[in-house]
Amino acid sequence: MRPDAVPEGFTAALAALDAVPVVLFCLSSIVLGRRIASPLFVVGSVVAFAGGAGKVAWKALLALARRDVPILARQMRYVMPLGFALMVAGAVMRLDALAGVLASLVRPPAVLALAAWAACMVAMSYMAVHNRQDVARDNWVEEVVNTVGQAALLLALLL
Repeated sequence: MRPDAVPEGFTAALAALDAVPVVLFCLSSIVLGRRIASPLFVVGSVVAFAGGAGKVAWKALLALARRDVPILARQMRYVMPLGFALMVAGAVMRLDALAGVLASLVRPPAVLALAAWAACMVAMSYMAVHNRQDVARDNWVEEVVNTVGQAALLLALLL
């Protein structure tokens, strides 16, 4: 996409919806971070959140200012995996705490919410390869699936 080209259909409502799974991820990270108590996990959570927030900023600029800032769209594919890797490393360093969290997640009813989250993340992985970032309809579908998935993860952690 050219920097001066704004794809059709990127609205304020889409930008607002894009923020919902990012906020839900942040809440899940806080819950999980408190249980794992790993500074590296927390740093990873902040980095991953920053990647999501950058993507939210990109969609907000598209919708509200009709301006494309490509780096905000592209940064997520580098920043978010780095954040996730740091989160995993932080969790692995606290295997005792992680084992307790996992034990709580595989019991009903949390396991149902966890399964819903996993299914949504598989769908998100598929869409990351097959959907177009500059097509509003693809973005709506991704954001709905991501919102359901992030809500399911938070629910699983809170049950």
